[in-house]
Amino acid sequence: MANTDVTLKDNKGVLVPSLDSVRVVAGDTITFSTVDGRAALAYFSPDAAAGLSPNPANPCPIATGAKAHFSFTTSDRGAYSVYFGYGAGDAPDSFPGGHSEILRLEINAPEAPPFSGPTDSMGTGHSG
Repeated sequence: MANTDVTLKDNKGVLVPSLDSVRVVAGDTITFSTVDGRAALAYFSPDAAAGLSPNPANPCPIATGAKAHFSFTTSDRGAYSVYFGYGAGDAPDSFPGGHSEILRLEINAPEAPPFSGPTDSMGTGHSG
C-alpha cells in the first residue's frame, strides 16, 4: 500500500498542490497539509468523497499545523477531483466530469499562478 503526501503552497492567495493528480487505488492513503502550516479547506467532488475513508465533510478542514489523512476505498473509475482554498468563497461552482482512476488536484483560479522557476518543486494542478 502506498502513501502520497500532497503539500499545498500559497502562491499569491491560491493554494497550489505539490502534485497535479494521484492514482486512485483501494487501500492506498493520501495526506494533505500546507507548507506554512496554515489552516485550509478541501472541497471534494461527490465521487471523490464517496471513495475515501473516512468520508470527508465538504468542505473538509485541514487544521493548522496538521495533516488530513484518508484511505482510498475503491479502485473503480469515477469523476474524482478536489479543490483547495482558505474559505467558503473558494468553493468551486462545479466539478470536472470524466471518469478515470485519477484523483485530480485542482487549482480554483481562472489562471494557474505563475511558475517561479526551476527551483519551484510545486506542480501546477489544474485550473478551475
